[in-house]
Formats: sequence, structure tokens, C-alpha cells
Amino acid sequence: MLSSSPLQVPGGSPNSSKRSLSHDSIRSSAAVSSLSIGSSPAGSARGRISADDGIEAPLPWFLRQSKTGRLTFKRAGFAEITEKFETLGWQERKRIAEGALQTNSPSRWSRVTGGLVAQRNRYMNVDPFAANRVQLKVPEGHDDYINASPIIVRSAKTGAVKKYIATQGPKDNTHHHMWRMIWHECASPAVIVMLTQPYEGGREKCYQYYPDSMESPPIIVNEHDEFGDEVVFEITLLSVHEDDRSRSTVRELEIKDRASGETKKVWHFLWPVWPDFGVPEGPYKHLLANLIPLSEEKNTDESSPRIVHCSAGVGRSGTFIALDHLLTELNAGALDDVPDGKDPVEETVEALRAQRMMMVQQDSQFALIYKTLREKWVDRWRERQGLPPIRRAVTDSGRGSSEEAAGAAAAVDTKRGGDTAEVDERDTKVARFTSSDLEERDARLARLVFELEAELRQNAAG
Repeated sequence: MLSSSPLQVPGGSPNSSKRSLSHDSIRSSAAVSSLSIGSSPAGSARGRISADDGIEAPLPWFLRQSKTGRLTFKRAGFAEITEKFETLGWQERKRIAEGALQTNSPSRWSRVTGGLVAQRNRYMNVDPFAANRVQLKVPEGHDDYINASPIIVRSAKTGAVKKYIATQGPKDNTHHHMWRMIWHECASPAVIVMLTQPYEGGREKCYQYYPDSMESPPIIVNEHDEFGDEVVFEITLLSVHEDDRSRSTVRELEIKDRASGETKKVWHFLWPVWPDFGVPEGPYKHLLANLIPLSEEKNTDESSPRIVHCSAGVGRSGTFIALDHLLTELNAGALDDVPDGKDPVEETVEALRAQRMMMVQQDSQFALIYKTLREKWVDRWRERQGLPPIRRAVTDSGRGSSEEAAGAAAAVDTKRGGDTAEVDERDTKVARFTSSDLEERDARLARLVFELEAELRQNAAG
């Protein structure tokens, strides 16, 4: 079952005292009128993007921001994407510091500790908030921990709710927990979106918890009866095919409770071309965008959460969920008249991180959301103007791309070691507060968190 009520998307944009005054004043002075997707204003090319045919499409303010600080679409003076990502990181570190404080009343940001948490976690510095986690349905006296967080997002236009469970890639000793969670938390058919390969760069990123091919025998789950309740599942592969629209491997699975004979169907989508610490480039962004509605289409019960995981269940998983939500908003017209200064991308990522730490972990993943939305915005605008779509061809095979992605991941793994850092256990303070891929600026912010913690303790003592 889910622990308490999952946190929902806040209405306003996150603010931070660490954002500079000059940053805010520059952004304010640079504000211009938002451009509705259905309009076609004449005049200056400001705030527009040109396709290969030279036809310019208008863009809203939040999609005209740059990642590097260089002029973008002939505009400057607005909040940079990179700076926003740093602000989100600072806000997260404050939450983690608050959650680590020992007080009489538990913080909503407290993390799960003790018991079998360390054994069940894939990475030592990624776990759910204690107030927002999935609890395994197990007999009393047994540990109900699984590294999984319920996620809810709500449409600003329609009020419709989407539900997910973001979780880590299962380990050998936890894959039966994954199936137990799916059995109790999801309707039939359940949907799993897997955004990592089982192995990348020669390292396990996710235990292969499903039958691989039609020749594979059924997998017997929990045959050793860990919880003493005689719940044993049998996982059978019914069909498998490659989806050309998304370059994903689609498996139709059946999970069967051996005791009752009850069954559920499970759709499993493996998208193997997203390298750890990287982002899908070029046309592969659009393959990812095609995977999103495909997975939603199979999830026929809107009250049933989609299971989304990569290796740690935060970087690629968070990016997928953010894109799913924002592309739905785009298609519903919810982003047509976003006022200048308001950034739905920043708001969405902040809302996700309030439900699970480190969601959208890398600045490149954060930038990918803007890039994908920008291109989809242009596509939608052109369609409304009666213009032909922009062709974005993929020339090589999905499998070849998967191998290339694995090679890229291997190169990164040599330096960084996965979705999150395998941090030095001798420095437990840094291990607790820093995420895997922190650069020098993030390390400085982590030190500030320690100072903040000390100040809070001193104030509490006084």
C-alpha cells in the first residue's frame, strides 16, 4: 500500500533566496508577451524558431531560455536553464538537510533508515522519503520497505491526475518485491517502463526480472517464501515484439498467483537507447516522445499507476515522467498561454523532487525536457497552420543504437559509476548529502547544507 497521501504538484513556481537579485531583475526586464500557439504574429523574429523551410514558429517565454547563457533565438536577459537547475539542486539540499535533523516531530523530508534498507537499496544515497513511499503488503512483523515512491501530477488545464510509481531497478534479492508491489498496487493490465539495460558498461544496472525471449521458461518469484505468507508468483512471457515507432521492446507478460490461480496482464516496455548519465540525442528524442503515449495507451485504468524505473529510479525515470506530463499539457493546450516569467518545466521538476529525491538528476536531462517541448511545440504549431511536418529520420537500427548507447555509458561509467555515485563510505557526511554526478559547484552547495544543518541545530538548542 502507499504510505500516506502522495504529495501533489504545487501551483506556483519554486523560489529561492539563493537566486541573485540581478538574475530576477534581468528576467523581469526581458519579459515579453507570450505567444499563443494558434497565433502567427508578424514583425520581428524574436521568440521564434525557424524550420528548414524557413518558416518561423512563435515560442513562449519558457521555451526561449538557453542552457549555456549564449543568445538564444536572438534573445538574452532571461533566467538560464543551468541556473534554474542549480536553484533546484539547492532547494533539494535544504530539504535533505531538514530531513536529517533529529527533532521531536518528524520532517516530511525524513528518509527511511534502519532495518533492511541498505541491503535493499541499489545505491546508498538514493531512497524514498519516509512520508511518501510504497509499502509492501507483507505480514505484520516483516519489513515492508521497497525503494519506490508514488508520484502524482495534475493537469493545470483539466485537473486530470496521472499516477506513477518511480522505483529503482530491482536487485537479485529484491526482484520478488517488485512483482509483489505490482500485484498489489496496479490493476490489470499493469504497465512497466524500463529505461535502462540490465547491464551498461559491464555493470549491472537492473536485475533481469522478466523472461527475455519466448524460449525462456516462466520465472518463479518468491519460491523461498521470504515473508512466510506462501505468496508465490509465476511470470510468463506471452509475446514479444519490437515497436518501430519508439524502438522499444514490448513484452506481454502474465503474473499468476500460484495459490489462487488469479492472473494479471503486464505490458513491459524496454527502451534500451538511453545511456546512463546521458540523454537521447537527435531523432531519438522523438522516439522517446513516441514511447510515452504508447505506454499510456496500454494503461487502460487511469487509477492504476505506471511503474517507471531506470537504475536508481530518479534521473531517466524523472525525465520520462516530466515529459509525459508536460507533453500531455502541451497537447491539451495548457501551455498555449503561459505568461512570461512562469516556467512549467521548472515547476514540474520541483513538484517531482518534492515526491522523490533527485528526480531529473542531470542538467542535460533538465535541458532535454526543454528541447523536446520546443520541437513538439513547433510541430503542433505547424500542424495548426496547415504546414507539412518536419521530417526527423532515424537511419540506423534500434539495436545498433542500443549498443552505441551502452558504449557511451561504459565510457561514463569508468568515471562516475552509474545513476548515482558509489561514494566513499569513509566520508559518510558527503555520502548522505551529495548525489552521484555532482560537479564542483554542487559540492560547494553540499558544504553550505552542512553549515545550514549546524545553524539549525544551534537554533534548536538555543
